[in-house]
Amino acid sequence: MRILYPIIDGEVTGGNVICFQFIKEAQKKGWDVLVNSPAKGKFIDMIRDRCARIYHIDTTRSFRLDKSVEMMKMIKKERIDLVHCHTPLPDTNLSRIAAALAGIPIVTHAHLRQALNQNPLIKGYQLMLDWCTSRLFCDRIIAVSEAVKTDFAKQGSPQSKIEVVHNGIDTAHDRPGKNSDAVRKEFNLRNGQKLVGEVARLCGTKGQHVLIRAARSVVKEFPGAVFMIVGEDMEENGAYKKELENLAKEMGVEENLIFTGYRSDIPDLMNAFDVFVLPSFAEGLPVTILEAMSARRPVIATPAGGNTEIVVHDETGLIVPFGDYDQLAEAIINLLGNSEKARLMGQKGYERVQAHFSLDQMVEKTFQVYDEVMETYNSAGGFRKWRLQIP
Repeated sequence: MRILYPIIDGEVTGGNVICFQFIKEAQKKGWDVLVNSPAKGKFIDMIRDRCARIYHIDTTRSFRLDKSVEMMKMIKKERIDLVHCHTPLPDTNLSRIAAALAGIPIVTHAHLRQALNQNPLIKGYQLMLDWCTSRLFCDRIIAVSEAVKTDFAKQGSPQSKIEVVHNGIDTAHDRPGKNSDAVRKEFNLRNGQKLVGEVARLCGTKGQHVLIRAARSVVKEFPGAVFMIVGEDMEENGAYKKELENLAKEMGVEENLIFTGYRSDIPDLMNAFDVFVLPSFAEGLPVTILEAMSARRPVIATPAGGNTEIVVHDETGLIVPFGDYDQLAEAIINLLGNSEKARLMGQKGYERVQAHFSLDQMVEKTFQVYDEVMETYNSAGGFRKWRLQIP
């Protein structure tokens, strides 16, 4: 089988990390993998040797229906059997049209609530196009959480086509790497010095500004505490990072803050954290929370998206309100000051990931969707079934 994976862009994002797992597992089955990314970047460098071909068709603008035609020609040229799309709304709509024109099935992976253009005319066009393509051309929508499934249904996708498959990570064995001491040595941290970490791209949605505001109260209780913010400012080319640095100075915690930029050794860093924090305002089902729990770290998060489907409040971590830096600070102080409670939460989080969020479960359920979609397609004689489904 030959599979095309359209992705959001060329950078390392949560959705791309999940797609990478499908690419690797598809290879193990002997399937040929092709990728379309509107842009190049670190993620493209990661997968280059694993793909039969990588294309850079720009599908980021909803009105560019000519890009659907261009993708359709590529699909036919490469003899693609199935498209599995990991993209935002504009790219998804254009990919669905391309697959329909090429006469092959397409599966949409819903990583996050769809972001709509703020211009009313463009927003209306996007919703109309999504309403049509999700019914006419899309064979299945895989939502990474129940929260995302609900959001997609509210935005007009047919609920009968949406199936929840939680994100998963490799839990088969403990991965070798740096231990806590090695990480702390790299950043000149003392043994016993409290370390709070957040791993996410730098943007307002991920709430780094909330963590920095909370840091002031935490530092009063734990003067040597350090806050490690891992991730790049990919959206504003460093402007948002500068805002965060200025906020840290305003809060008087600039000496307690470490910006690491992009890191490829996230599991190693997780080993060194005392507490993992993700005060985000929007999520699907964050891989970084799963990584933290797999490293036996207690997690503090907001009730964004599928966070509460992973983090059990007061058992595997703590859930705090959106934007409430006082309650976030209180939660951090609570866990830093009670190492046994933090340890137990970390252990229960580890057990929860092992039981419910494994890579094997995610891949098995997703490839089962492939089988079902291809079986329906083949039973129809290889012709794409064009039908309007109105729930």
